[in-house]
Amino acid sequence: MVELVKVEKNDLEELTDIAIESFLEDKNKYGNFPPLIDIDNHKLRYIDKGYAYNIVHNGKVIGGTCIFSNGNDNYTLGSIFIHPSSQNKGIGQEVISLIEANFPNAKKWTLDTPYKSFRNHHFYEKMGYVKIGEEFPDKSSDFRLFLYEKIM
Repeated sequence: MVELVKVEKNDLEELTDIAIESFLEDKNKYGNFPPLIDIDNHKLRYIDKGYAYNIVHNGKVIGGTCIFSNGNDNYTLGSIFIHPSSQNKGIGQEVISLIEANFPNAKKWTLDTPYKSFRNHHFYEKMGYVKIGEEFPDKSSDFRLFLYEKIM
């Protein structure tokens, strides 16, 4: 059973550890962790700016997600991460379904994901997201993000 449980302050250290393990492949591929992770201070950024949830599977925290409201019933899935030992088991699909159920007023969801994260592309497209563009966060680099949206 998968649940979304609101993040509390005492969850942050464990959640940061899980995020670091979850994004290690991206760090090795792109040279950095995503902006969510403040590796120097061993903490997560931005979670106090949105709706932050622990992803709990069979009573154990295995990941997290952070959602931001853009107004007008539009939301951004700012991050979703699942510990590598719990990946490829259908949990991500359950999490997306739970997120959407928790925000029944949502008319549109947006997200971004790195351009070489092919599993992510496949996953989000399978969940009904459509690629709508690309963005270069650092103009001096060829690194880019694919932008996705889902109209409800």
